Amino acid sequence: MPAERGFELLTRMREVVIIGDGAMGTELWRRGFPHGLPPEQANLTAPDLVKNIHRDYLAVGAQVLITNTFAANPFRLRDFGLEKRLKELVQASVRLAREAIAESSADAFVAGSVGPIGRLKEQLELSDEDIESAYRELIVALANEGVDLLIFETFLNLDDLRRAVRVAKQETDLPVIAQLAAIEDGGRSAEGRAALAVFELEKLGVDAIGTNCGISPIRNLSIVQALARLTELPITAFPNLGYAQYVDGRFVYLGEPEEFARIGEEIWLAGANLIGGCCGTTPEHIRLLAERLKGKAIRQRVTRRIEVKPEEQPKVKSPMPNFLSKLWNEPIIIVELDPPRGLDYEPILEGAKLLARAGVDAISIGDNSLASVRLSNLVMAFLMQRETGLPTICHFAGRDHNLIGAQSLLMGMAILGIPAVLAVTGDPARLAPDVGASSVYDLNSFQIIELLSKLNRGVNWVDAPVGKRTDFIIGAGFNPNVPNLEAEVRRLKRKVERGAQFALTQAVFEPKRIEACGQVMREVGIPIFVGIGILISAKNAAFWKTVPGVKMPDEILQRMESVPKERQLAEGIAIAQELISVALEHCPGVFLVPPFSRAEYALPLVEFIRGRKWERFETTASERV
Repeated sequence: MPAERGFELLTRMREVVIIGDGAMGTELWRRGFPHGLPPEQANLTAPDLVKNIHRDYLAVGAQVLITNTFAANPFRLRDFGLEKRLKELVQASVRLAREAIAESSADAFVAGSVGPIGRLKEQLELSDEDIESAYRELIVALANEGVDLLIFETFLNLDDLRRAVRVAKQETDLPVIAQLAAIEDGGRSAEGRAALAVFELEKLGVDAIGTNCGISPIRNLSIVQALARLTELPITAFPNLGYAQYVDGRFVYLGEPEEFARIGEEIWLAGANLIGGCCGTTPEHIRLLAERLKGKAIRQRVTRRIEVKPEEQPKVKSPMPNFLSKLWNEPIIIVELDPPRGLDYEPILEGAKLLARAGVDAISIGDNSLASVRLSNLVMAFLMQRETGLPTICHFAGRDHNLIGAQSLLMGMAILGIPAVLAVTGDPARLAPDVGASSVYDLNSFQIIELLSKLNRGVNWVDAPVGKRTDFIIGAGFNPNVPNLEAEVRRLKRKVERGAQFALTQAVFEPKRIEACGQVMREVGIPIFVGIGILISAKNAAFWKTVPGVKMPDEILQRMESVPKERQLAEGIAIAQELISVALEHCPGVFLVPPFSRAEYALPLVEFIRGRKWERFETTASERV
């Protein structure tokens, strides 16, 4: 029966404009529900308040009530200790909407609200399966409680919306309305963003497509105008009142009801079938909207198809050579040189020049490694490339950048010709308490890889076109030192699925773990470059025992301690040569990590690699011939 009611609504939407309700969360807070608590909690602790809001919207003309379940997914609820009460919250939300309709004797429909899981503040690395499972839990609960349809609201990320819609279509037979938030899109037209959404969502079989929330009702209007030219599906719009203002210690929305209703009428004229309100709207806003629109016939549209091919955008190509181009022709040598802790960059730049003359293929540059303050690695990379002609691999840590800054900086890297980026979550800021910083972690390593892949396709995090495609070679971290290698391999596979093209490991001092990298490489399908830590003294070897993610065997430490101090550097070089010999039997290259970013410590190893013929490479070359 609920699915039938939902399809009845779709039929009505094609004939006359339908009025939706307004905001729930902001209206709860306006009526006294405590700020800081999730609005969904009110279903259990303030049910009369929730029901009264539903009744008030019905009284002024709303024909669709949206359940108070926007953020009722297990990850969001966990922050408030409510994850085990998800079904109870959903059950109460649907019951309260139904009771309000019955008590009002209204002919109205109940839409189950599903909001985005989005990026969680804690440093989580969720798989697609984790996220889909969370959506499934909420969607199935709503379906079981008998909602008439599902409405996906305020999705910023088209990939995330696709994932949620896919779950809904797999698990239920309910009609689905899919809405993207009306956000800024880098100056591109609303039509470009709408075209991409239509192209993707129609393939999934959504029943209506629309827009809600965002920067202003005018932006919602622009998107509806674009959608009306692109799709024959019913169009929905739930604008908010623009940005909230901070007044007397709280955030409030100041949009006038009359102006909201006027723009709502323009949205109807543009071709919308279902119109309601989002953040900040009240029953008064919906009353004036209904007075203008209720019962009016749907406007006729003339649609035209736009074939979306973001891959046809021009590329921003780096002038630097692709260090992966010689894969298996000869060993690839990458050396790590971290930026200085201050402004004295010239010695490290001179070291990079030495490495270029010695035949190194790329320089890897850390991003404030171990949470220490250093010169910008982007600046260092630019200088190195300009002065040496060597390509660089810029590390990019989620710890230091929010989503806005991350996209801005990565686009800047592309413009400056940085060819490769290594995505890392980043050591937490608490490792350096004297710095006085906090970790951001808007993005973890998986999400940074996903963002880089999007930029390579010509879109930003929310799938808005950026005008050109970047051409980053995307790197990932892989740590063969962990106790549970299978779990680490699963993580690497997820990174490859998101777009990683090569991996660098932590420093590895055990031959068996190096050998394992070769097997993992064949399993995941991307080249892995084994980290080789260069030991210069017994004290330096002992330091490696304190580095997170590195396992320093006692035998190596004892070996370094057993020789006189004046011979310890030579012994460290000999150990590195032994490890390199193992690595080049299994992997296409190595990643040398000299202490203190002193290039001279890497030079003997570069000479060692370049001065020998390596059987694995000779065999591979002959097989190609």
